[in-house]
Amino acid sequence: MHLASRTLNVAAAVALTTLSVGTLAQTPVVYKATCQFIGSPAREPLTDREGHAILVGEYTCHAETGMQEGAIMTGMNIIEYDPSDGVVLSGNGVIRKPGAVAVYQVIEQHSARTMTDGKVTGFTGTGRGVYKLATGSMASLAGKSFTSTFRSVPGGQFLLETTFP
Repeated sequence: MHLASRTLNVAAAVALTTLSVGTLAQTPVVYKATCQFIGSPAREPLTDREGHAILVGEYTCHAETGMQEGAIMTGMNIIEYDPSDGVVLSGNGVIRKPGAVAVYQVIEQHSARTMTDGKVTGFTGTGRGVYKLATGSMASLAGKSFTSTFRSVPGGQFLLETTFP
């Protein structure tokens, strides 16, 4: 009886340790960056219906945390607005830091205007994508998927948070 109790305790400890290690391994990693648009992208009205437009926007970001800390990101998105919410039709970019490069593709992204007292005050959104190529200290990103959130902040900038499951 004493042996059975001990065996059960050891089995429970092993199971708990395994679950704990699995939980740690699944803890998402978040990288943060401050970004700004290059130039002043403007919506290009399409003539098929009211409010339908595209925007071709280039941006640059400075990564502030994680493996990408200190890296510079440049990217481009083509966004369709119908009439106010945006959906990315195409998006990609390159992240560079000494000794490392990563190339990503945006697979899906949605954005919406933020309003205060009936006026547009910024934007917010979510997205997901995949790293198509990664070298150097960022090599472990190759082939990995990511999700992101973003929101505008004062000074014509926006904050980007990228999460790896």
